[in-house]
Amino acid sequence: MTTNWIDTRTDLTQSNQSLFRWPIPQFATRSILHALGSVLLITLLIQLFTGLLLCVYYLPSPIDAYNSVDFITYQVPMGWLIRSIHHYNASVIVMLVFLHTLRTFAYGAYKKPREITWLSGIILLVITLGFAFTGYLLPWDQRGYWATTIGIGIAGKTPVIGETVALLLQGGPQLGQLTLTRFYIIHVAILPLSLIAFTLFHLQQHRKHGVSPPITSIGRNSPNRLVSHYPHRMFWNVLLSIVVLAGVIYVSQQTWAPLDFPADPTNTSSDPRPEWYFLFLYQLLSYVPGWLEPYVIAFLPLIGLGSMAALPFIDRKPVYAVWQKPVILLIGSIYVFAIVILTVIAIVQG
Repeated sequence: MTTNWIDTRTDLTQSNQSLFRWPIPQFATRSILHALGSVLLITLLIQLFTGLLLCVYYLPSPIDAYNSVDFITYQVPMGWLIRSIHHYNASVIVMLVFLHTLRTFAYGAYKKPREITWLSGIILLVITLGFAFTGYLLPWDQRGYWATTIGIGIAGKTPVIGETVALLLQGGPQLGQLTLTRFYIIHVAILPLSLIAFTLFHLQQHRKHGVSPPITSIGRNSPNRLVSHYPHRMFWNVLLSIVVLAGVIYVSQQTWAPLDFPADPTNTSSDPRPEWYFLFLYQLLSYVPGWLEPYVIAFLPLIGLGSMAALPFIDRKPVYAVWQKPVILLIGSIYVFAIVILTVIAIVQG
């Protein structure tokens, strides 16, 4: 009775049925790889929710930032858990974005008519890394302070625009109130709004074009029977998300999110190493001569992201499986292996 009364006036029941019962290929209901996007969406919602809770107590000033994070960690009830989930869930999001992008690449799901879906996914990848970079400074501890100093210094070496970019990020001759304010606004306002907008657009495009058909033995797509997303797929999506969240909570209980000593611009003894998802770039720059660094900094992201963006317009053959395309497979493998190997080397040497 109540449902009918509400639905007559709002049409919410009909809308929810349309939202959850959209058609998907039957093979996707049995594939964990096709659940990566849904799990990623839920981890992003968890990240936004925990971040909102942290904002209740966080004070974005060099004087109060560290004390507020310390207060959250050691005095706010369950504050250590919320902060730790936010910290470790960020790493999970980066891994899921990487795996989701890799699956899309391997199955040729960037091809016509899904070019825009692929491009919006690249933008979401950049936004995710932007969250990681800007969030590192917010605790205003030694590790975050000096890692951000190094990061801005690297960006400042970019030819032509480097000094302007560094000044926009830093806001002065060294890290201070303006830097923290800008990073805080970017982290809690600009990036979340961008994330929500592009995520909704990405989902709309995914729903419009659907899941790419399965790949046959000759690397081409084949048709597949359609079934309803709910309940055929949603159960596994929720189950996998619960498993991931349980893992994050377990790690958070075992090892609280790190908090170094308060930031001290006069103390340079701290090791300014970035989080693990930036270690590959950190390690690569250690092999590059100083005079070559600005060009690597400028052109490496352009080459990497540019080649990803150009991929749907270069690869126009009706072959979808990447293992049927030697040149593209070779280039993609070089990217993946370079990132993995450089990251492992940096972790081992650290």
